[in-house]
Formats: sequence, structure tokens, C-alpha cells
Amino acid sequence: MQIVRLVTSSNDLAKEFPQLLPKGHKLVIAAPGAATTDGSGSVVFVDIDTAGVERIREYTGRAFVIAITEQERTGPVMEAATFGAYEIMRRPLRKERIERVLAELQALRKEMEQAVLIEKDLIAPAATCVIVGRSTLVMSLCEKVARIAQVEVPVLVTGETGTGKELVAEAIAQLSSRFGKPFVVINSAAVPDALLESELFGYERGAFTGAVASKEGMLRTADGGCVFFDEVGELPLPLQGKLLRFLQTQSFYPVGSTKEIQVNVRVISATNRDLAAMVREGKFREDLYHRLRVASIHVPPLRDRKKDIVPLVQCLFYRHAHTAQKAIKGVTNAFLDGLLAYDWPGNIRELENTLRSAIALCKTEYLTTHELRDLGAHSLVRPDQGLMGALASAVIPYVKEALERKDKNIYEKVHAEVDKHLLEYALSHTRENQSEAARLLGINRLTLRKKLGIAK
Repeated sequence: MQIVRLVTSSNDLAKEFPQLLPKGHKLVIAAPGAATTDGSGSVVFVDIDTAGVERIREYTGRAFVIAITEQERTGPVMEAATFGAYEIMRRPLRKERIERVLAELQALRKEMEQAVLIEKDLIAPAATCVIVGRSTLVMSLCEKVARIAQVEVPVLVTGETGTGKELVAEAIAQLSSRFGKPFVVINSAAVPDALLESELFGYERGAFTGAVASKEGMLRTADGGCVFFDEVGELPLPLQGKLLRFLQTQSFYPVGSTKEIQVNVRVISATNRDLAAMVREGKFREDLYHRLRVASIHVPPLRDRKKDIVPLVQCLFYRHAHTAQKAIKGVTNAFLDGLLAYDWPGNIRELENTLRSAIALCKTEYLTTHELRDLGAHSLVRPDQGLMGALASAVIPYVKEALERKDKNIYEKVHAEVDKHLLEYALSHTRENQSEAARLLGINRLTLRKKLGIAK
């Protein structure tokens, strides 16, 4: 029997409410001035018009609180949400909505029974989460980063947007002999072409209109350390030639100066574009391309290393959980399953933003699947990936890991798993009509029954 509490001094609401509850729920009515009972694990409806919105705080953390109001203003709604109300309902109340919310809370409570408590001790020592993971791909990446860091050569880091190319560049700098020296980031796409040269090389007073004083360029600032060219594929062609000369000589002329400046910097660059294709199209200088990629590192997309999602969630959760107005202890297993089932076209950046959004919207002490309802709704779909591409992106990572583990009968396991979900959905669609499901799938009924025996 599920206990539902109603906090109100309205006789009308007290009389109306019992008729709105579904079977299997026991109603306890409390006056606003009554002492707060335990309420742990229960659902509490608070009539904020008669009990006051601050009453919500007495139950949050121990019960799910639903605020009730007759007011047609946004203020009470925002106050109730701020004080921790799970949902706000306006009168007149509808039985269907109360049934939906109670069923939703029951499912949520069941999901939270299988939750993962995320504690500081579980987090990797690197507080910045520079490179986190346990997959074979990320281990190979770390090994390559460590080796390349020891050799003073230019490095080109490639990979899709959001894979963490800048963090890889930082790791190279930190593991090299230039640790503790300047690490200067130049976003080639963020600075207008007309200003990029002066920002890079600096300028002398009077070099152009508005140059009322000399300014030191980013390359001079990075002297002794590393300079990181992010989105290097966006560099304009005229500047590419000047950058090539700098890579050859480690010297440059500030804009408007005849005095050559000598520096000692290590150049690391990154791009999400295919520079080799740009070279063939005449959009990027071939000589600069070869200068930049003396050594190269490719950062794999998150969909190819889903084994890293759980440790990434642990790290990112600890980084952002403090931003919530309430204490959030961890995540449910179903929440993690939802993250693992998604393709992540925006990679780690999308994962981090999803986690931040979930923390901001969380109504309970654990992140649940309710915070993932919009997952992927605003993602940019890759043009070459249709529905079959999505299927491949789900199967291939499993196959890769199975091969790494040297599993046996991989073909049979994949087919059995696909059959299980395919047949369950087809039967649900046809309301358990096996003949109709077999017809829609293009197989005979005996084959369907045989597969059901394997899948179930």
C-alpha cells in the first residue's frame, strides 16, 4: 500500500482528493501547522496556497513533493520548483494526471533501487580529467602521447569535434620537458583573418590605424613553452606561408617592425578536418602540412570506445555535481545504460553537456532516465549515417571489444541479441499475434516460433 500525504487546510481539496487517487494508495491528510512526519519514500502533495510554498522544504530529500495551486501566476510555480517540488499541478486536478505522476514516481523509485553512488575516491587522480578511460583504444592513445611528448617535434592532433584534442595537446605539454612553461592556445577559427597575423606575431606602435602602443604576440608569450593551434585547418592561405617560415626558423617579424624576434616554442596543432584532402584541393599548403605533422595522434570518437563512458561519467559528475542546488549522490544503472546505448555524435563534449543538463534538471538524489528524455534530440546527424549506419555504430563497438576479449561465437551472440529485440518489438506491434509478426518480418511462423525459443 503506497502512502500519499496531502498537506492542506482547504476542506474542498480534502474532500476532492480521495476520489482522484488510484487503487492501492492510502491517503493521509495533514494540516499545515501539524508536525512534519517522517515521510520517507512517500509522495507528499502540498497545497501551497494554504500551507505556504516554504512547507515543501520540510519534505524534500525524504519524499517526492507535488505542489498544488489555484494561482495563475508564474511566481508560485518558480518558487515551488526552487524549493524542490518534483512537479507543480494547477487546480482543478485531473485524475489521469495524478495517476500518471504516481506511476512515474513508482517506476522512478524502482529505478533508483539500482543506483551507483559516485564518491570522490572513485575519481581518477587527475582532477582535470585530461585523459580518462579503460578501453584498449584510450590506453594506446595514452602510450602514444607519452612517447611523443618526450621528443621535441611538431605534433598534429586529429579527431572529430568534441573528442578532447586540446586536452591531448595539454597532456603532451605536461609530460614534456616544457612542463610548467607557457601553454598558449590560438583558436584559428575564432580570430578574424585581419587580426590573426597581429595577434600571432605582435605589432609595433603605429603599424596600423589604432596601434597606439606596441603589443607582444602570442608566439612571444609562448617562448620557452608550447603554442597550440586549434582548428589549424581554418588558417587563411596568406598566413600559412608566414607560419611555415616560423616553423623553419623559430623567428618572425612583428607587424610594422624590421627587427626579427627569435623564440623557442614547441608547436602542437589540431584539426577536425581532413588536411590531406584540403591539400589536394589547394586549400592548405602541402609544405606546411608536412611541417605540422612530423608526429601525429588521432583521438578516436566516443562511439568507438564506449567502455570509457562510465569512468568519464564518474569524473565529469564529480566536476559538476556541486553546481546543483541539492545534493546528488550518483546515477542509476538505467541512466548509465541510456548513455551506453547512445551514439554520441558530439563525443565527450556532448556527454559532458548531457551530464550538466541532467544535474541541472535532476529532481531526485540520483540522475535517472527522466533526465535523458531529450537525449539526441538536438544532435547534428552525420549526413552519411542513416538508420543502418546507426545500427552499425551500435554493433561494431561490441564486436571490437568481443574480438579484443577473444570471445567465441561472436556471430551467434550478435544475432541472438538482435533477434531478441527485433522479435519483441514486432510482437508488441502486432499485440502478440505471431502470424502477423512473421508476415511483417518476412519469415514463416515456424521460424518465428523457433527464434522465440532461442531469444526468450
